[in-house]
Amino acid sequence: MIRMYSDNLIFLDTEFTNLDPKVGELLSIGLVTYNGKELYLELEYDKRGVHPWVEKNVIPKLQGNPISNEKARKKLLKFIGTPGKKSNKPFMMAYVNQFDAVYWYKLFDSPKEHPLYWIPMDFASILFAHGFDPNSMGKKKFFDLLGIDKEAYKLHNALDDAKLLREMYLKFEGYIKK
Repeated sequence: MIRMYSDNLIFLDTEFTNLDPKVGELLSIGLVTYNGKELYLELEYDKRGVHPWVEKNVIPKLQGNPISNEKARKKLLKFIGTPGKKSNKPFMMAYVNQFDAVYWYKLFDSPKEHPLYWIPMDFASILFAHGFDPNSMGKKKFFDLLGIDKEAYKLHNALDDAKLLREMYLKFEGYIKK
């Protein structure tokens, strides 16, 4: 039977102003623990650098209560906690972590000085390793296989995307254990 390495996971999704992390800024962060505890934050950003796609598809889904990066870091640390040993830090799980992790690290000013384990996990690679298309989150057939109602989630909302990722991970974990 296949067993995942750890259930000390935090499912993470971020929304940001631009795919280029040199100019982009974090708009929102959604976190969901393996057990379902949730946190959603919106951050202050410079409205001048927003990509047109983001303006159309992401900005309308924001609630409009942005906080500073400093306040966001404090709320994130409170939510996650500050485990003493690196081995106790939760693993960051994103769908495709390249952007989420970079913007997360940018928020904390370091890829190592933040409350999550320094190596991010990505669900797309897990899918690939089990013989699935890494873009399965874009395929109705995959959601049907796992019995997930994708329509119950607002896509491009960081919290809903993190909740959807958690549900997919848990159902996929059950699927591969069969």
